[in-house]
Amino acid sequence: MPTRTQLAIATAAASLLAAQGASAAIYSTTKVETLYGWDYEDTADAGFDIDNEKHAILTVANASGWTYGDSFFFADITNLDQGSEDEQDHGSVHAEWNLRGNIGKATGLDLSFGPVTGLYVTGQLDIDRNSSTRKTTHMAGLSADLAMPGFSFFKVYAFYRNDESAAAEGSSAQYTAAWNAPFSLGGAAFTFEGFVDYITEEGDLEAQLLTQPQLVWHATDNLGVGLEYQYWQNKFGLEDTDESLPQAMIRWTF
Repeated sequence: MPTRTQLAIATAAASLLAAQGASAAIYSTTKVETLYGWDYEDTADAGFDIDNEKHAILTVANASGWTYGDSFFFADITNLDQGSEDEQDHGSVHAEWNLRGNIGKATGLDLSFGPVTGLYVTGQLDIDRNSSTRKTTHMAGLSADLAMPGFSFFKVYAFYRNDESAAAEGSSAQYTAAWNAPFSLGGAAFTFEGFVDYITEEGDLEAQLLTQPQLVWHATDNLGVGLEYQYWQNKFGLEDTDESLPQAMIRWTF
């Protein structure tokens, strides 16, 4: 069962999403996903436990857009299917909130060139909470929308990153790409979507590469069923601690 802290963060996330959905957004989409994976890297290369080999994840996410920018929020709550003892060891919440401001819209200038259709200033908070860690990572940088054939969106980001954890003294850079490509097969609707993050080394943390591409069959306008592949090099910034696994997924979109 989730801890009180996890439930509190989930409740706060739901309240935020409800408030965003009620605002005068050009678009606002909220989704809830459950994932289950069975080959997570549970032990660091140095020999200490870092995760459960099998567990479930609940994800709540919202994407909203306005005239002068957009936002994306998600929260992952892990190890929901574990007993209280295991959950105290490895249960966690990871949340990210990204805001972008459209430079061209704010200045009245046409900043499009080549495949670039929009330029943004962007800021992001990454929040991590578990039995041993309570930290917030602050990020700021630039972002761009790219026109890519077959993609409904393709976004790239370059961040200055300040991880406040004791092991990450100093600062680093993060480079992110996120995409969504819809297609049909035999009359059925699918999307190929996901993201890739590359974080340079910071303090005692090694450089990390994390990607989670998804193949989703949209059975209805609301229900999606699919498979997510997760590859994480140097998981949590731990040297030679790599993860590669599939995750079964069910999604409900509001």
